[in-house]
Amino acid sequence: ARAFFRAATKLSNDHEDILPQEDGESKLSVFTLFSQLFPEHVRLSSRDPNIKSGLTRLQFNKLGYSIYSKEQSRRVPAPHAKPGNPGYGFKRAKWRSPASDLDDDKVLRETLYTLGIDKERCEAI
Repeated sequence: ARAFFRAATKLSNDHEDILPQEDGESKLSVFTLFSQLFPEHVRLSSRDPNIKSGLTRLQFNKLGYSIYSKEQSRRVPAPHAKPGNPGYGFKRAKWRSPASDLDDDKVLRETLYTLGIDKERCEAI
């Protein structure tokens, strides 16, 4: 998960940038993308006794907050709350842009290759 944060996100120079920890109507959270790309490393419920490995959303977000600060903002979704209520996100974090930034592409590929992800799966990511 730490390698995923390194490969897919980076610190922004803009203090207004924030990536959501939870999802609203659109699936925009960092955890959602991680769970779609690496389902074998995700545990969707901490209450499921049959699943022994994988990260829950809470564990994943705690890892993210060790890299980026936690920020409350009205620009990120607040689950189970009225619209406009602030949610939490990763402060000054933004997605890498491998399609338009050669450095981002290099970091993404090197990180994923180091994890042993094959070229075909890397291209899909």
